[in-house]
Amino acid sequence: MDFSNFLADSLINATTRAIDYSTPAKVWVALYTTDPTKEDVGTEVDQASYNRLEVTITEPVDGVSTNANEMKWSTATTPWGVISHVGIRDAEVDGNLLYFTNLEEAKDIQVGDQFQIVVDNLTLTLS
Repeated sequence: MDFSNFLADSLINATTRAIDYSTPAKVWVALYTTDPTKEDVGTEVDQASYNRLEVTITEPVDGVSTNANEMKWSTATTPWGVISHVGIRDAEVDGNLLYFTNLEEAKDIQVGDQFQIVVDNLTLTLS
């Protein structure tokens, strides 16, 4: 996953300039129909049956962590569009984009479909 500009700036400030960064107590996965980019300008799904899901990230080993919990979004009651990217955000609503990545295979979510990410399928690597 790539860093957002917000997170990159926060980490540089915290590690080299003694400017505190308050880590979030929880993080959520957001689904996007366009690339959120480092600037956090992508299009997040905005439908009545959609909401971000909380994710638990495993303890890193050699700079790699994964999702410890399975995430199943609500069944779509309206078309969500083609989900091409996911992002990790620091708030359930609004907030800041921390990390983002494209999906290996985009998923077209129509009425009755349910998007899910199984355990260990969302990988966060810092190298």
